[in-house]
Amino acid sequence: MRNLPQEAQLGCRLLDPAHMMHRRSFLIVLGASGLAIPDRRALAAEPVRRIMLMVGVPFDHPLLRARMVELRRLMAEKGWVEGRNLLMTWRFSGVSEDDLARAAADVVREKPDVIVVGSSAETAAVLEQTRQIPVLFSTASDPVGSGFVRSLERPDGNATGFSNNDPAISEKWVELLTEIAPATRRIGVVFNPYTTPAAGKSYLARLHGSIPGAELALETIHVTEASAISREIATFAARGGGGGLVFLPDSFTFRNAAICAAAAEQQRLPAIYPFDTFTLQGGLISYTGAREETAELIASYIDLILRGANVAELPVQFSRSFELVINRTAAAALGLDLPPSLRIRATRIVS
Repeated sequence: MRNLPQEAQLGCRLLDPAHMMHRRSFLIVLGASGLAIPDRRALAAEPVRRIMLMVGVPFDHPLLRARMVELRRLMAEKGWVEGRNLLMTWRFSGVSEDDLARAAADVVREKPDVIVVGSSAETAAVLEQTRQIPVLFSTASDPVGSGFVRSLERPDGNATGFSNNDPAISEKWVELLTEIAPATRRIGVVFNPYTTPAAGKSYLARLHGSIPGAELALETIHVTEASAISREIATFAARGGGGGLVFLPDSFTFRNAAICAAAAEQQRLPAIYPFDTFTLQGGLISYTGAREETAELIASYIDLILRGANVAELPVQFSRSFELVINRTAAAALGLDLPPSLRIRATRIVS
């Protein structure tokens, strides 16, 4: 940042561990956003509120770049303009549990007005550090089961937010997987028990309940290291034919979406994913809550909290609409025909 003026450094300050070399790509994002930074007198004319956002993907990830721009736009529409009365600082949560713990401690140490987190793992790490600073989660999948809130209607703590993959969605994943790949007889459930909400128990209970009689067998596939993803999926495939995969909402598999999709393709296994990040990187099909709703809700809740609302009284919100994304190329590679019923319901069909 040595080439930026001091005022721009204030507006774009980024906390990141020295060993995480993401500053350069982050500055590229900021430069592309076209933000105008007012002079020091303008900054002093209005109190600056501080938001810290902890994210589970590197700053050069295309999805994160889009979300940065989107959140700035939504906040500006509500009167919160970065560089004038708002300072947003982004912090990468890292690639290990130790990285995550350090990131959470760093964020809380800054004492911002609001902390925004992405996954359930990040929410848990931050709440271990503070029960005073308001925390907004954007994709916590089982907030009650994970202990983040007392109830969905009244969180009664310092955390609330948005859940776009409630465990009840598990039944829909099975339905869609068997619809696009009717030969499926075995389902491998892929997740990291250390980064999936409630170690995956809430989802597994729903999945077991959704399987009709003895028609389908359910197996768990634990993956805790990126290097093990392909091996574990290959082991599942080798146990017999008729296999298919369900990936649970999990910050670990999300970060390794390309590896997960490639492993499923290599073993010729149809798979359904909890985010379109997977289908955009070669995965077969994804079904999740609409992302646009997440950004709008988070911006609205940030605005309410900055204007004095009590986070304990802001209910957890759920998706009102869902996105079904199908990768036509992946389907063709597996020899699958897309049923008209799926074509009609698909939000997007990508190649």
